[in-house]
Formats: sequence, C-alpha cells, structure tokens
Amino acid sequence: MTTEKLLEIVQKAAGVRLRIRLQPLYGQGEIVFPSTYSGGKYLISERRVSGYEQAVECAILDSVQSQANRMEEALLEDIRTNMIFVPHVETDFSSTQGLTKPIGKLTCFECPHRIFDAILRDSVTDQELPFPLSEEGKAAINANAKNSTAIFGISPASLLFGSWDSTGVNGGLGEKYARCVVSEIVGINALQASRAGTRIDPLNAAGAINPEEILKSTKDAMWALLSKSKKNKVKKPSELNHGSVPWDGGTEKMPHGGVTVDYIQQSTAVSFSALRQLQFPVAGRDTRQTSSKAHAVLAALALHSVALNVEKGWHLRSRCDLVLDQADAEFEILGAEASRETFKMAAAKTRELLNATIREAKESGLPWREEPVRLKPSKALEQLVFISQQTHRTSAAEE
Repeated sequence: MTTEKLLEIVQKAAGVRLRIRLQPLYGQGEIVFPSTYSGGKYLISERRVSGYEQAVECAILDSVQSQANRMEEALLEDIRTNMIFVPHVETDFSSTQGLTKPIGKLTCFECPHRIFDAILRDSVTDQELPFPLSEEGKAAINANAKNSTAIFGISPASLLFGSWDSTGVNGGLGEKYARCVVSEIVGINALQASRAGTRIDPLNAAGAINPEEILKSTKDAMWALLSKSKKNKVKKPSELNHGSVPWDGGTEKMPHGGVTVDYIQQSTAVSFSALRQLQFPVAGRDTRQTSSKAHAVLAALALHSVALNVEKGWHLRSRCDLVLDQADAEFEILGAEASRETFKMAAAKTRELLNATIREAKESGLPWREEPVRLKPSKALEQLVFISQQTHRTSAAEE
C-alpha cells in the first residue's frame, strides 16, 4: 500500500475490513472467559451467522469499546517508544501531593471521552488557564464536522475513535464525532459452562476460632490494626482473609464458568465513508486537497492501530488467551460497487505508511503539533483525586 493508493481508495472506497478467525490458546473447543458486565453477566445474544440455518447464541469476548481502548494503548506505546508521533493532550499528576497510588501522566488516548474528557476539561495550563479556555481548547470546542482542522492538529485519534463534547461549556450541544474504526471479538455458537470450587487455605485455619481471643493474649500489630479498621469486632479468621473459601460459581442464569464456542471471529472495519464526513479547511489552500490529505492520515492511523492490535496478540483477560486459527490475515478494500481487493500489511509497513501520509499532510499546510499539549490537574481535580484515594482506602479496610 502506497500513499498514492491510500489517497485514492480513501476518497472512493467504502472502507477497509479485516476478518480474523481465532481459537483458544489452550486448544480448539476449550473454555474461554468472556468479558463480564453488571451483575457478573456475560453479554450473550442471538445472531445470524453464515453457515448456520438458525440464529445462534454468540458471546462478546471483547467489545467495540474495549477493542478501541486496546488500539489506542498500542498507539500510545508506539509513541512512547519513539516509533511514531501523533499529537495528543496529556495532564500530569506527578506533582500532586499525598497520593497513595501515583497516577503519572494521562493522555487523551487513555481518557474515556478522549479530548473532551472531564479529566482534561478540569486540567489547566502552566498559566493556570483551564484547558477549555486555552487557545487549543477553544479551537477544539469550536470545531465541527465541516471544520475539524483544529482537532486534527492536537488529537487526531479523537476523530478516529469517536468523541463527544457532552460535558463542556456547550453542554449537550457539543459536537459529536462518530467512531470511524470498529473492532469486536465474538465467540460463535456459545455454550455456557458452570464451575464450583474452593479457595484452599494452606494453613487450614478453623472457622470456629475467634481472633479477638487470640489478641487478648498475643500482641500483633497487623491484626490489631485490621481489627480496629473493621466496623464490627473480628469474630472469624475469614474476616482476616484466613481460611478456605467455598464458592458455587454462580447460578443457572449466571454460571460464571466461561463458554465453549465453535470458533472465534475478530471483525475490524475502517469506514472511509465516515472519514469523508469530516472536512479540514486550511486558509489559502484547496479544502478538497487538504481534506483528502487529512483523510489519508486518519486512514493510515487506523490501519496502524489495527496492525499493532494484531501484532500485540490476544491476551484479553485471565483464561481468555487467543491465537490465530488461519494462515494469514488480509485487509479487504471494499469498493463502492461491491468490488474486492486485498492486501497484507504488518505493523512495520503501516508505520511507514502513516509517517509518509503525515509528511504529506504537513506539506499541504495541515497543523500537526510536534509535542503534546501539556496540562496539569486543577487544584479542585487534585483534591478530588486525593480525597477519593483516601475514601477508597478507608472503605476497603472496613469491608
């Protein structure tokens, strides 16, 4: 894939798709554990799948939102290892005093709402100016689909992965940018399993023992501290996390035992149609040309994030490690007239393509910051984090 070819297809094709068949690392047909949602439930629903006469139950192993986060993390890692540079906004908590758990720097790649996240909204410049009132912040807030140039220059990933200025100075009237790259990992024809067991205590502490009685005759600083932190007196070893713990693995409705599936499908798509909804005017330049250059950068950024995601592998969570179940993974170019064209690109090649499109975009006059927009948390945000950590520490000790 060359920059010329990418410029051509991003203006004409519907998009690019990558479909990969996976299997559990432990072997075909072995149990894998899907992501869990409220109440510990798996997200399982019926879908129509090619090859089956009827709709079959399919389990979400990794959601669209989770896959987006993984792609953003992969891009951020590439940035931090100096492999590429993509403009972004960051806020640095390193100087926040009194934190029991350091936070360090958070970027728009990590914040849930990207450039419009409340963390960045409530951060300030070195001159103590709130980010939304800074030059870059105001430009981002005032941007829209017909003129997204300002966001392109400081956080292009916010355009690619989707964002919405829903909590800023404009409230719900803030601009929405649709997600242009979508990925999902699904287990096809899923059958839920049950499990039960016991966490074995190697000391085999007897549940009938009262630790408070032991403390009467034995001085133990840790037990005394833990006992003091409890709302009620410690009456059983289990309240000090000693002793075996049986668990039934859930109910018939929530077996919590993972799933077995016929196969696992990862489907990823980059919508060029969605990219073309965004325009990138530059004063004194042909908007059609600058927009096409920006579209190429965003398309290359999407391809690179997808390639990095594949290269990184599929350790989704404990007991959900996946591997390829096919020889090769090929991108498909989906033409406007149902035409198909395929190509292969590893991360090293997509990185070259991205850097080439960035050079051409800068030559056309598009903005591209060469360093992050650096912020620090406001005093109010620092207090929110400090008090939150203290509250969580106290509540955890009381449970």
